Amino acid sequence: MAYGSSLGRRLLLAFLVIAGLPALTGLWGWVKLADVARNQDGLINRTLPAIIDVRGFTEVSSRVAAMAPEFAAVTREPDRARRAAFLLGQVDTLHQRLERHRQHDNSPPYGLSRTLMDMRNNIGVLDVLVQRRIMALNDRRRQHEAGLAATAELLDIADTLVANAEMGTSAVITNLYDFGTEPASRQERFEALDKLLEVDLFQLGLMFELRAHTAEIGLTLSRMAAAESAEVLQSAQQDLERRSNIIARRIRSVQDPVRAQHALRLLNLIAPVSDAGNDLYAVSARVLEMNARIASVEAAVRVAATQMDREAEALANEIHASAVVSGAEGSATIRFARQLTTLGVVAALVISLAVLWFYVRGNITRRLDALSVTMARLAGGDTQEPVLPTGNDEIARMESAVEIFRQQAIENRQLEQERTRHLEELSQHRNQLQQLVDDQTEQLRGEVAAHAEARSRAEAADHAKSEFLAMMSHELRTPMNGVLGMLRSLERDDLTERQRSCLRAAQTSGNGLMAILNDILFFPLSESGRIVNTVTTFSLAGLIQDIGFLMSPIAHEKGLAFRLDLPDDLPPAVQGDMAKLRQILFNLVGNALKFTAIGEVVLRVEAGSMQDGGYPFNISVQDTGRGISEQARERIFEVFEQESPATARQYGGTGLGLAICRGFAAVLGADLSVESRPGIGSVFTLAISFRPGRVEDLPGSGVDDLGPVRPLSVLIVEDHAINRMVVESYLEHAGHNWQIAETGEAAVAKVAAGNFDVVLMDVNLPGLSGTEATRQIRNLPDRQQASVPIIGISAHVQETHVAENLNAGMSVVLAKPLTPERLSSALSTLPARPEARNPLRSMLADIGAERGLAIGRIFMQQMQTDLAEITQAHASHDFQATHRAAHRMKGAAGNLDLASLVSCLRSLEVAADRQDRAACCRDISRLEKIAAVAREDLAAALAVIEESEVIPASQ
Repeated sequence: MAYGSSLGRRLLLAFLVIAGLPALTGLWGWVKLADVARNQDGLINRTLPAIIDVRGFTEVSSRVAAMAPEFAAVTREPDRARRAAFLLGQVDTLHQRLERHRQHDNSPPYGLSRTLMDMRNNIGVLDVLVQRRIMALNDRRRQHEAGLAATAELLDIADTLVANAEMGTSAVITNLYDFGTEPASRQERFEALDKLLEVDLFQLGLMFELRAHTAEIGLTLSRMAAAESAEVLQSAQQDLERRSNIIARRIRSVQDPVRAQHALRLLNLIAPVSDAGNDLYAVSARVLEMNARIASVEAAVRVAATQMDREAEALANEIHASAVVSGAEGSATIRFARQLTTLGVVAALVISLAVLWFYVRGNITRRLDALSVTMARLAGGDTQEPVLPTGNDEIARMESAVEIFRQQAIENRQLEQERTRHLEELSQHRNQLQQLVDDQTEQLRGEVAAHAEARSRAEAADHAKSEFLAMMSHELRTPMNGVLGMLRSLERDDLTERQRSCLRAAQTSGNGLMAILNDILFFPLSESGRIVNTVTTFSLAGLIQDIGFLMSPIAHEKGLAFRLDLPDDLPPAVQGDMAKLRQILFNLVGNALKFTAIGEVVLRVEAGSMQDGGYPFNISVQDTGRGISEQARERIFEVFEQESPATARQYGGTGLGLAICRGFAAVLGADLSVESRPGIGSVFTLAISFRPGRVEDLPGSGVDDLGPVRPLSVLIVEDHAINRMVVESYLEHAGHNWQIAETGEAAVAKVAAGNFDVVLMDVNLPGLSGTEATRQIRNLPDRQQASVPIIGISAHVQETHVAENLNAGMSVVLAKPLTPERLSSALSTLPARPEARNPLRSMLADIGAERGLAIGRIFMQQMQTDLAEITQAHASHDFQATHRAAHRMKGAAGNLDLASLVSCLRSLEVAADRQDRAACCRDISRLEKIAAVAREDLAAALAVIEESEVIPASQ
């Protein structure tokens, strides 16, 4: 039976009315508020900056108005330029503010622009007038000074004329006393009196008047220069003219024509007769005129500033009013939106209540209540009364369903069980979801643990790689030590020339094999950037010839020509890392021979002139082989890379050779490049620079000159029979005595029981290691036995292993395979043990106890400072400072019986000069130990001298 869904439609319509009205109201309010927000943002972004700029007009114009009087009163050119720049800068500031306002406002304030333009023009006019007034003031000052100078000179002339008149008058008066009483004399006296009254006294009065008017002229000139009005200036000018006329008449009465002419010239300077417009009066008049014009323009500037204040204030008020209007409009919009929203909410509430009361309660709630009572009765088991549907809506369908429920009351239990089952399924589903979450969490934890385990395995693998390299270094260097040692021992036998040639080839091959071994073992170091450059002195020509000697047979077997192209001016000795250079050239020549089927291979050296303290070389390997494609020229330098898979299948190889070459070239500071044309051949070029070396530092070819100056008592600690034979052969040839200890325990016992000059200690011993044996020897109670020099011999050449052995107390560590040169060099630097007993013995015999004691104390104080300076210079990689400090300390130690210390410092000095960092490290490590022993011996000797105050006997 199908029923209509009128109840659902009515409920949906009611819901839409209840929910839609507030939604529409809110949407409309949101639109209006968004518009208000935009208006407010525009108000903030436009109005507030405009108000700030307009308010700034008032501040700047006030500064202009305040500065204008100061500018008008300026009397010096620098002050004028500074104030004019300030005022114009303020006007520019106003102009900038006005431009910013124009960018935000489409109606620019034209009145403010005109006022600003008037202000700028008035300031420009004021600047010109002030400048002209300054020029006029300067002219007035010059005229005034010139007039005062002429007045002073004229006053001097007037003083002279007054003095002359006084003298003449005095003379006439004096002559009156010379006349007698006779009538004739009396008549002459009267005539003299008449002349005195009519001429001399009159002339004296004229001169006094001349001087008085001349003095007044100076005051008149000063009055003219200081006049501040035209009336005062005109009065001063009239006074000047009147007095000038009087002075001119008085000058004309002067009897001396020279003084009269000179006085008239001075008077003309003071008051010119001609009206040229450049006299003091004219200049002062111009100054007064300029002052009047300046005052007028200054007033105009102030008026413009005041007008700008008014216009800026009006503009600010206008902007403020606009902002107020915009704010009021926004507030009104907000109020309207709030009212509309409130109205919508109230309307929605009323409609909702009406729907609930009239429809839901009347048509739904009451019917549902009745249906609920029926269902409760059915639930209680009362199924007698049938349920009759009323209407044609959803509730009627519910009533029909209840009727069906009543009819199926018998199946009620089954339905209840089904419901229970559904609930159990839901619970199970929830539990399954929880279990899934727990499983995912556990899986994530497992992945984290797996990552941690993988990291641990990677770290263990890296550690295992390091251990493997150390083990391989020991296992390979030990037999190589025996091979190379026996080959060196064969040199002393009587061999034929062919045998010597074969022996030389075997030695060269062994050394080359040892270099390859070092490179392979050091390749991980080169990948990590930890490999260092080992500087030695070698012959470049000899190295090239050795390579040619070894590689020529390989070329001849393939039917290839192999030749060396060396210049005649190669340096005999250079300093650099010979082993890495040899490995690079071996790899390049080997590759050239491998990939060349016909033609030749050329190893060429091109030398340049010395520059920057070194010789530049271009060492190239040229072949006529198959060539390299352009795409593969950079790839072949990568690790495990070759030109193509076909090349790898045809020629073999691992792809490490060129990668090692480029890595070593980077360590050497060189550049390795390639040029190639497929089918024609390739040229690999190594651009490198070497410092010049000394020929005497080149390593010798034999062992005949390796013996020290005295035989030593040596304890050999070595468990390997072949290595013992090698060391014994070296020591036997050098004339030393030795004893054997195969274990570390035996070595400690022999040192404690004997008196050896040196111990040759193998680091890797079964049981007690050589490192631990060294520590036990250093802890022996007997100081002389505990300080015996110990030379370590190890196949582990990593820096960490070497540092560990040196820290344990070894004097130096030599790497396997051991060579007689390095062994002899190490033995030659050992201290002679008896010499440390009294370092002051020779000095005391030469200069006496008092001075020897003073020198010993000074050396003790300076020793620690010198050691610290050497250590700091070495840590800073400053070889020059290391050389300088070692040389200075060696000179001081040479004054005492400290041969071991001097020898060690000399070795350090040479190593620093060669810039051999590895040798410097070894020498500094030995220096610290030797210096400690020397300090103890020196302190003991000083204590003996201080106690006895006599020269100790020679020991």
